[in-house]
Amino acid sequence: MRESELRLRLALDAAQMGTFEADIAGTEAVIDAQEARLLGLPEDTRIVSVEELRARIPVDDLYASDTKQERMTVHHEPYQHEFRLRMPDGSERWLSGYADVRSNRIFGVNFDITERKRAEAALRESEARLRIATNGAALGIFERDIKADRTVWVNDRMFEIFGRTHTDGSLTRQQFVDDYLHPSDVNAFEDALRQPMQMGGPFHVTCRIRRKDGLVRWLQIDGKIELADTGEPLRAFGVVADITERRTLERKAQRLAERVATIQDEERRTIAQELHDSTVQHLVAASLGMMSLRHKRSLQPEDEMRWNEVDASLQKAMNELRTASYLMHPPALRTRHLRSSLRQYIDGFANRSGLSIEIRTNPKIDQIPLRLRRTLFRIIQEALGNVYRHASASHVSVQIRWIADRLHIIITDNGRAVERRGPRAGVRLRGIRERVKEYAGELKLVGVKPNGARLHAAIPASAVARKSSTGRAH
Repeated sequence: MRESELRLRLALDAAQMGTFEADIAGTEAVIDAQEARLLGLPEDTRIVSVEELRARIPVDDLYASDTKQERMTVHHEPYQHEFRLRMPDGSERWLSGYADVRSNRIFGVNFDITERKRAEAALRESEARLRIATNGAALGIFERDIKADRTVWVNDRMFEIFGRTHTDGSLTRQQFVDDYLHPSDVNAFEDALRQPMQMGGPFHVTCRIRRKDGLVRWLQIDGKIELADTGEPLRAFGVVADITERRTLERKAQRLAERVATIQDEERRTIAQELHDSTVQHLVAASLGMMSLRHKRSLQPEDEMRWNEVDASLQKAMNELRTASYLMHPPALRTRHLRSSLRQYIDGFANRSGLSIEIRTNPKIDQIPLRLRRTLFRIIQEALGNVYRHASASHVSVQIRWIADRLHIIITDNGRAVERRGPRAGVRLRGIRERVKEYAGELKLVGVKPNGARLHAAIPASAVARKSSTGRAH
């Protein structure tokens, strides 16, 4: 018995459990040293007044305890209760008590669960804040048991997004794919989940759904997949946002940007036409008039030199105006053949500007969306115009490459250093940067040895696909 009591005492101390014993009337209790510490009493306390302890327990906890104690003494049901206890220093401690009746006496143990209760309270507060945040952001919350294919929609917003009632219930994955997911987005949805389902981790999906009321909505789904110890997908959880309004605004902004670009092109075409049909013709007439006058009179050597300078200036002005008008109004971009359109434009530009231009392109650029083909054409057009006006170069290299998952536009010239090209070059560079930024790309302009500069634009393939889908009607 002594050995058994010793083992019990060691177990109780290790678990930081205190023991107590009281009669059925419950006026006094006999406690051990560990129980005294739990109750905030001196360690040598062995007898405590039950009424004194009850005065330190909140009323609602005390009422629940009395109810359970009555069931224990009358119906012989085991007693288990978690309650708060005010300590002598004014703090509060959570205890968990277990008790039973043996030989008309109550025997039991208590242990401290304060840290667990604080963690539970912190978790509840965190969940409350999360719920407030998600409700404020109009986000739906879901949890899914992947193995059982059972999904729980945590808040009402999920039902609102899908146009369903609580009676309808949530959706299984197969129901979501078969009955709601837009057919055009099924492959993208499956691709986005393939790696997280194998490796675990976060996922991000943008897709459309077709609700039962006929509405088509754009959704953004962000979540995470957890794996079991066996490596199989176990659980998925995340949030869903209805981004239909944002998509609508994006399409409007895109149409507006395209309209502005069209107006700019039309304005440039008008100016180019005016320069070619009016200003250049006046210069041609002036040059012909000077040639006619020259044959009618003899000139002194000094006058002839000035005459030749004026004639050379007229010829240079005509060449520059023709080149400028060509820059402003290049040949129309063919719908499906960006490579041939670029070749035609660069050959014409080289003939007019006197630049030696080398071009290398990847055949894949003829398969990219039309809007991006137009953007690439304008980037190269503006970059070459920048070189012609500000670089004083003689040779330019134009390359369009696919490297990994990025589209690269690299334009290199052998002109003057970047810092010597003047503020006007920077103004035109900003236009190129805005075009690249529209596709989440990066633009760099760096010097090359011994002279010249390299303009390098890189556009992610994912942005190309995303912009393409944004441009499609829902």
